[in-house]
Amino acid sequence: MKILRKSTWANVAVSLSLGVFLSACASKESVKLSIYTEPEGSHVVYMVTQAEAEKASPWIYLGVTPYKGATLFDDDDFDSDATIRIKVMRNGYLDQTKEWSGERFLEEAEDKGMIFWTPRLVKSE
Repeated sequence: MKILRKSTWANVAVSLSLGVFLSACASKESVKLSIYTEPEGSHVVYMVTQAEAEKASPWIYLGVTPYKGATLFDDDDFDSDATIRIKVMRNGYLDQTKEWSGERFLEEAEDKGMIFWTPRLVKSE
């Protein structure tokens, strides 16, 4: 009988913890990203800036192309005054950056099911 009670309390504790965790994540949106470059092997970073922010946000590293993954964004990243930038970089090539308003980024992700970008890198001299 004691084992059943401990198990029941453990289930309640896990359920409450999971509920708190899920409610904390409720303000996040997962967006699939698919980024390919010519040539492959470029580093991918992204940045979200808010118009009212006093400091620029840091670039966040995603990985190397070809890159396919999902990234969590805050709901306020999709406001009209937010800007989302993705940059690809490779040694010996010029950096390429693509920029969206927060609203346009979300619309494109919902319309296409992902953000898809294929920049062609230009050799630096």
